[in-house]
Amino acid sequence: MQTYELYKGKITLSFDEKRHIYSIGGKTVCGVTSITNIIAKPQLIYWAVGETVRFLQGVLKAGKSYDEMQIKSILDQASQQHCKSKGEAADMGTMIHDWISSFLKAGLAKKPLPTLPVNEEMRNIVRAFLGWAKEKKVKFISTERKVYSKRYNYAGTLDAEAMIDGKLAVVDFKTGNAIYPEYCLQAVAYLNALKEEEKKRYAGGAYIVRFSKEDKQKNICPFEVMKVGSLKVHLEAFLACHRMYQWRMWQRRKDIKANLK
Repeated sequence: MQTYELYKGKITLSFDEKRHIYSIGGKTVCGVTSITNIIAKPQLIYWAVGETVRFLQGVLKAGKSYDEMQIKSILDQASQQHCKSKGEAADMGTMIHDWISSFLKAGLAKKPLPTLPVNEEMRNIVRAFLGWAKEKKVKFISTERKVYSKRYNYAGTLDAEAMIDGKLAVVDFKTGNAIYPEYCLQAVAYLNALKEEEKKRYAGGAYIVRFSKEDKQKNICPFEVMKVGSLKVHLEAFLACHRMYQWRMWQRRKDIKANLK
């Protein structure tokens, strides 16, 4: 369990990294990612079906007969293709995320920077990130900072705080195949919590930096940067998700109590 002093020592936020749970004074605080996970993601269903179909197209041969055991084996493998594909992409994204985290920590601590990844695809994505940072004159101020909103009672871990084109902003790193709507809600939630604590004007707003495994066939770009617009609208949507998340937790506790009777 790690503890962090926020709001000039007035708030002590605890974080259980293993369970990924935030708490204050022994009471659990909703996490930003958990809150936005309440949003349905139908696109993932279509993607998973597509992965299954592509696998079957590559395995099944016209005019060939299959016995019961072969059919079962093929179907078992097909049912796991979305997990395999997601795992491979996640591994790539996680390793890039870890490299960038090490790069930022070393830079802020004025320690030797990590060498570029040996893997060519990873190295190209890292170079794209460094190129963007140079072009936008990005000066990183903090990384993996814990934030908390006193007004709305939620917490999270911000990937980076930086000056971008001379304006203070927050940066959230993502490892998906696209920038999904909930990413914007998360970034704005971090921004709002920092504004509460720091009492500063983050004129640069919020940025999402996405990196993932490249897939030319699916037209998936491995690196993308987007500045989040309509900050007020996104914050209102996030707070609506927060309310729904609290309702769901209340409902689960109610169901548990009913089952214990």
